Amino acid sequence: METIDQETGEIVERAADGGQRYPAAHSLADFIRMQEDGQFDADVAFDLNELAAELEQLAQDTGQGKLKAKLTITVDIARDPAGFYVFAAKHTIKRPDEKRKQSVGWVTEDNKFTPNKPRQGNLFGTVRDVTPRREVRN
Repeated sequence: METIDQETGEIVERAADGGQRYPAAHSLADFIRMQEDGQFDADVAFDLNELAAELEQLAQDTGQGKLKAKLTITVDIARDPAGFYVFAAKHTIKRPDEKRKQSVGWVTEDNKFTPNKPRQGNLFGTVRDVTPRREVRN
């Protein structure tokens, strides 16, 4: 059942109960909103908001000027022999790598890494406490 919107002239498809049917996807945005009846779009938007907050906080905490993240959206599309399609959407967000300090080392005669320069004596010992200062994130 079709009716014409008097203001826009647009053809509006109606369901049997008179409610408006979902329109066909005319853009990628429409297609994404169609996934999981809009829940996929809402979940990605929520995760993007969290990412933006994390990037802002990380920029403040570390003073880094340029931070990079990556959003990947994948939609698996399968056509059933009965003529309908099944869509399985998923997304991943890669957060920026945490900047770490660099270390200097040398190689011993038996090819093992060492923080001690070969053939140079030590005035002081180099053993230090390496107990983690904070909880490690996954």
